[in-house]
Amino acid sequence: MSLPFAVLGILTYSPMTGYNLGKIFNKSVNYSWTASLSQIYRELSTLEKKGYVSSNIQQQDDRPDKKIYCITEDGKRAFDAWLTNFPEIFLSPKRDEFALRLFFGSKIGEAELIKQFKRFIEEREKFQHTMQEGKKALTEMLETVKINETGLSIKKDELFWHFIAKRAIMTNQIFIQWAEECIKELEELMLQRRESRE
Repeated sequence: MSLPFAVLGILTYSPMTGYNLGKIFNKSVNYSWTASLSQIYRELSTLEKKGYVSSNIQQQDDRPDKKIYCITEDGKRAFDAWLTNFPEIFLSPKRDEFALRLFFGSKIGEAELIKQFKRFIEEREKFQHTMQEGKKALTEMLETVKINETGLSIKKDELFWHFIAKRAIMTNQIFIQWAEECIKELEELMLQRRESRE
């Protein structure tokens, strides 16, 4: 399972609260590996028990105390080992409810399918916008967290974040193009059916 290593990876940049880690996760890693804030907190607890993460309480006068998480040396070693151990197969298992329903599309009316394809395109277009905004927001957020105790710039990391964003955006564009072509074919089918009845 990759979620604990995603959490460790974010902590390699800087110690932070679980809340801040969740915010960064949501604007970055979430495009490759999804997780809720409760799952992230659960992983932090497990990682702390394993000795991969340590925490300390930072007291605040005007607000509730903060729990700051930090990756340990054991955590860094575990993360480095995972990072270079690439999977045998890169394709991830598919679970796509829309595609599964589409497989049985002959049992659904064309008008309904066109409606669902349009919803699919609308969702993908929103995602496209979110990706563009998320890339910018991630860089700004990480800069404010004072990335890396050594004060090193995150510029070298941005290239790899760009790779992930680029893949997501290009894949998304293909999905939109695919849906538009499917709509066109369904509309042609409906037209042919109408003409054959006349």
